[in-house]
Amino acid sequence: MKRPPKYAGLIFILVLIFGAGSYLLGWTSVFSVRSVSISGAPTLESEVAVSRALQITKGDKLARLDPRALSNRMKTFDWIENSKVSRNWISGKISISIKTRTPIALYSEPGKPQVALDASGKTFATPSDVASGLPRVSASSVEGGLAAIKLFTELPKSFSEKIERMSAVRVDNFLIYGEFSGQHLRIIWGDGADTDLKVEVINSLIAREENKNLRMIDVSAPHAPIVK
Repeated sequence: MKRPPKYAGLIFILVLIFGAGSYLLGWTSVFSVRSVSISGAPTLESEVAVSRALQITKGDKLARLDPRALSNRMKTFDWIENSKVSRNWISGKISISIKTRTPIALYSEPGKPQVALDASGKTFATPSDVASGLPRVSASSVEGGLAAIKLFTELPKSFSEKIERMSAVRVDNFLIYGEFSGQHLRIIWGDGADTDLKVEVINSLIAREENKNLRMIDVSAPHAPIVK
C-alpha cells in the first residue's frame, strides 16, 4: 500500500486557503464597493460623466474591478491628461484622482470648431470655462499653432496683452490681430526672429502722428517696414 506524498497534507491546506480566499474576494460581500470618490474633475457635470463611464456601483466586488481597465475607460475624455485609480480593501472605497489638461491657447483649424490646446500639442474640448487672457490661435496644423503660441510667450506682456488673435500661415509666417493704442491692426509678423526689434518698430510706427489711421503694419522685414 502506497503512502500519501510527504507534503500532501500541506498542499491540501494551501489549496483550501487559496480557494477560501478567492471565494471571499470574488463572491462574497466582505470585499465589495461601499463608496466611490472622484477628485480633480473641473465641474459637477464632468464628474457625473466620469462616474457614468466608470460604471461602478455599490456592491461590486473589489477584486473584479481592475484599476488599469478603469483608467482606460477615462481615456475617452480628451480633457483628462492622466488618472489614478486605487482600491481600499478595508473601507471598500474606490478613489479616482484626475489630472486635467492645462490649456495654453484657444485653437482652431479651417472648418473646425474652436478647441483648447495644451503644451504637448493635444487639442481637447474643455468641460469648464478657460482662463481669460489665453491667446486665440488659428492655423492649418497643430505644429503651426504651437509655433504661434511660442511666439506669443516670447513677446513682452505690454504688447501681447493687446493681441486678440494670431494666425499661423505656416510655422514660420505669422499674422497678429489686435488693438494697439486704439487702432485695430493687422500685423504681418513674418517668422519668429527679431522679436524685440519688431515690437520696437511697431511701437515707433504707431506713435507717429501721420500713422493715426493705420490698418496694417508689415514687419516681416523689420528694417524696412510697410504701413497702410
